[in-house]
Amino acid sequence: MFSFLDMVNHYLGYFNINVTLKSRIYTVLGFFGDVYLFYISFRFLQNQMFSKGVPILLVAIILLYFTICNFFYYFTKKQPWFDISPKIAKLLHIQEHPRETQVQSKMGTTVIADERNVPANGLFDDQHLLPAKIEVSPMQQANIDRLVAQMERQQLFRADYNGMSDRKIYELLKVNSKPIYAIGKGVLLPYFEMQKQGSSLMVYCGLNQAEIYPVGEIKRIGLQSIRSLDLSQVKLYLASVTLVGGPYKQIGRAGVIEAPQDYKLRAMVAYKKL
Repeated sequence: MFSFLDMVNHYLGYFNINVTLKSRIYTVLGFFGDVYLFYISFRFLQNQMFSKGVPILLVAIILLYFTICNFFYYFTKKQPWFDISPKIAKLLHIQEHPRETQVQSKMGTTVIADERNVPANGLFDDQHLLPAKIEVSPMQQANIDRLVAQMERQQLFRADYNGMSDRKIYELLKVNSKPIYAIGKGVLLPYFEMQKQGSSLMVYCGLNQAEIYPVGEIKRIGLQSIRSLDLSQVKLYLASVTLVGGPYKQIGRAGVIEAPQDYKLRAMVAYKKL
């Protein structure tokens, strides 16, 4: 049962689905997983294996509580009276932030509300976008690092953890253990294009069209490898290339520590059936 739920969760990550819809799917799947936990616990109790049945039953009850809260949150506009989330948020000093996007002129960590960061290649329908896996060679990684240095000199982004102090970063890491990157969630590259070279799809990026470098090869789009795609039946467009990764901070033994990491690329490809 849990292998099935994990498989569904894995494959949902390949699709560009609305966050609310994806959360509803996870809530429904979580409900079935919780039902399975109740089934296991009752079977243990029927066989008088209380040391195993009681803990699983308690976990199932706790998960059922959160599942019910999620049903209220994602399927209705009401908040249940028994929801303790506001109290937990108040206890941990977590404030709800308005939806923010990166400033288009800087494409960095400065954020403002309700403004879209439009890619250089324009906007595509979300229903026709798929994530692409890019394979990068050592030489192409050097090109990425060179482009990052050029963008920093042009002040297209700031790798300053959005101006947060180590104390603020430490508080965020206590709530969410995921590393916090210096450039934030990602920086849209100024210019990018995709070129077909033989049977390969190469990605080129740069500050502008006159100065571009090969930065990787697209190996997979969605669930399909490039070799399995019939390019005579579908037209592909490179919709966006985002710079991610780089230096990040995490909690160490003596507080917040910074660790190095190579910058990576996250790409989205639009398709059109011919």
